[in-house]
Amino acid sequence: MSCYCDYDYPEFYNRSINAARRQHFCEECGGKILAGEKYEYVSGKWGGEFGVFKTCERCCDLRQWTQNNVPCLCWAHGNTWEDCFNAVQDACERAPEETRGLKFGFLKRQHLIRKFNASRRAA
Repeated sequence: MSCYCDYDYPEFYNRSINAARRQHFCEECGGKILAGEKYEYVSGKWGGEFGVFKTCERCCDLRQWTQNNVPCLCWAHGNTWEDCFNAVQDACERAPEETRGLKFGFLKRQHLIRKFNASRRAA
């Protein structure tokens, strides 16, 4: 199966894994990235606009899990959850027998991220 992504590719792109020196918020789930936690820091220029994205480890793991389990994942920063869900949904529709449990696995991981973030808000 071939994979074609119709996304705007960046003019430049820099990715690093950093340890937070202060609190940040994840661009994907909106959860807190506390001081000392690792997170993905991306800077780049898309369509003439400069952008910076900070992504928590949990959302990076969800994206990686999806990449490992679907044949084609086209995703964009700030829209990863929806893009990953759409890729899982598409895979399930194309090959229902081969993807049994895939959607459940994705939704379970997404739920655990939401639950983790809710526990931080309550604390």
